[in-house]
Amino acid sequence: MLIRLLILAQVFRNMMLKVRYGKKLIFKSWSVRIRSGFELTQFFGDNFQVRIDEDVYVEKDVWIKGSARVFIGAGTIIGRRAVIGCNEEVRIGKNVLIAENVSIRDTDHNFLDPEMPIKDQGITTKPVVIEDDVWIGYGVIITKGVNIGKGAIVGANSVVTKDIPPYSIAVGVPAKVIKERK
Repeated sequence: MLIRLLILAQVFRNMMLKVRYGKKLIFKSWSVRIRSGFELTQFFGDNFQVRIDEDVYVEKDVWIKGSARVFIGAGTIIGRRAVIGCNEEVRIGKNVLIAENVSIRDTDHNFLDPEMPIKDQGITTKPVVIEDDVWIGYGVIITKGVNIGKGAIVGANSVVTKDIPPYSIAVGVPAKVIKERK
């Protein structure tokens, strides 16, 4: 185990991988490919865990940040500058395609009290689930509590605020189903 940790530390150092304050980073296989510029940050909490299954490809400048659990299934590809913000749970299935500049967040800031700064009003969280074989287009924003069904496609620059059924094609702000993949 110590030898594996030393090897991983050297690999991360060579890739200029930033892992700050992380408690748990689990690779299910040696076939995970991570480009330089990947950043894994933990802002608070002891429950932060990232599990990355085999044959996952993470492009440059991807951030995973928060204080909870992120699971990335086998064969998934995450494009450049994607951000996964997680304070409860984000679960990404197998063979998911996530394009560049995608934002996935399981958290909203509370903001109803105009007398108090928004940053001091706390947060609301709800897990995000992206099932197997989903394609998330360029610039998509996925908000808290969303479930994107198996085989769904979300078009570029859409904002997903509600569940997307399996094998559906959804586009727009907010994202709406326009077609079925049957």
